[in-house]
Amino acid sequence: MMRLRVLAVVALLLLASACRVDTTVDIRVDDDGSGEVTVEVVADAEAVALIPDAPDGLQLGDLSDAGWTVNANTVDRAGELTVNVSKRFPSADALGAVLAEIAGEDVIFEGFTLVKGHNFDVIGLGPARTDYALRGSVDPTFDFEQLGGAFAGGLAPLGRSTDAIEDDFEGGFEDALGLTVTVRMPETLGEANGEVVDETVIWTMSYGDRAVDVEANSSAESILVRVWTMVALSAGALLVLLLFSYLVRFLLAKWRTPKGRRRRDIRRRQHRAATRAQEASRPRRRMLRLLVVDVHGVLVRPTNPLEGALLPLIMAEQPDIDPERVRELHRLLVLGRVSPSEFWSEVDLSPVSELMETRYLASFRLNQGLHPFLDRMKNSGLPVAAIGNQPRAWGDRLRRMAALEDSISSWMVSGDVGSILPEPALFEATRRTMSVDLFDCFYLSSIPGNLDVAEELGMATGLFLSGSDAIPDTDHTVVLGFEDLLKTRGT
Repeated sequence: MMRLRVLAVVALLLLASACRVDTTVDIRVDDDGSGEVTVEVVADAEAVALIPDAPDGLQLGDLSDAGWTVNANTVDRAGELTVNVSKRFPSADALGAVLAEIAGEDVIFEGFTLVKGHNFDVIGLGPARTDYALRGSVDPTFDFEQLGGAFAGGLAPLGRSTDAIEDDFEGGFEDALGLTVTVRMPETLGEANGEVVDETVIWTMSYGDRAVDVEANSSAESILVRVWTMVALSAGALLVLLLFSYLVRFLLAKWRTPKGRRRRDIRRRQHRAATRAQEASRPRRRMLRLLVVDVHGVLVRPTNPLEGALLPLIMAEQPDIDPERVRELHRLLVLGRVSPSEFWSEVDLSPVSELMETRYLASFRLNQGLHPFLDRMKNSGLPVAAIGNQPRAWGDRLRRMAALEDSISSWMVSGDVGSILPEPALFEATRRTMSVDLFDCFYLSSIPGNLDVAEELGMATGLFLSGSDAIPDTDHTVVLGFEDLLKTRGT
């Protein structure tokens, strides 16, 4: 450690003879709060003469091991010995620890703190300012025992005991030991209680002097931060203005455009025209090769599982939860972007997730006549494919619970394709899986919007209703239950 080497050397010189040793501790603080502590010990020729082989006889190897840099260890022509070492402190908080290495904890340097603070108001015209405040106490009077083990193991100078040395020099250290502390703060120096020379604050003292409180403040101002802040705020305001202007123009254009002439309506008509043209080029005779049915509404009820089953179930357990939050999480769930376990965790039902999932899936009701209908389809050789908005785990479990594993040839869910009905992706995925043309498929759904998309893709469509459902005004074939479908198809 530093205190076992440099100050031990100082003590050896002092105790060996009536000599003069001056120590300068320089503290330099950089803009970022880091800095460097430099210790320079200068011993006069009389003291150097008593050091064997000076300066090579001084063992300073431990300083390098402790992170200190030995800048000088020389004897000049006048015979004076100069030892100069330095060590950087990486942050303001590390200054006290580096000073403690010079003579030990709370020996000479006590309670040193370096505080770096910023003062900048986003709204205003003044520059940004960084303030630095250095505080501490320097006590130049110390007992030999405070140097720790510097004299342990026979290191007492010239073979004399420390008691004998203290007797010889009692009252004489004031003329032998001098200490100077200098502080260089970043940017503009403010208040300081020491002598100021060229922006450097100096405190000079000798052994036996009272402790000196060290205080030094400085501040740095930068107008560049203010300029960039104003530029950023101006750019942000301009961006908001441009976006608002674009939104107003868009809304005005949409409001002024008659219904039927909007771009979306034109695209729909063009798409329908293209679909009709494609259909016109096909042979008009269909070959029914695959029956596609919705999971929710055709196989099981309710048709809307979120509003009709899942949301009420969650609200019963978590009355304070935001329903919109549940709806958004369910959308991510059926898109495959979150797993069922993550979904239950987000609604704070992870500990009972297995029970909640079972209750939810068990709440579905099979539509009347489902299993006899599927048996008839299987016997007639017509495969049945199911599509639905649900994660794969729930789809597989519902399929097992409803005993539909053998009667449904394909069970395609939105969680696998990352797209939900009525988007075409589920139809296309089913077509590829079953290797059929959509023109040769018949699609059953209880949701007219799904049927519209399927019809545009070239599929034959049927609006599936139970006996209690009201019959809407629709262009799609109305199917009143499975019995009606069998009767209509003559199966």
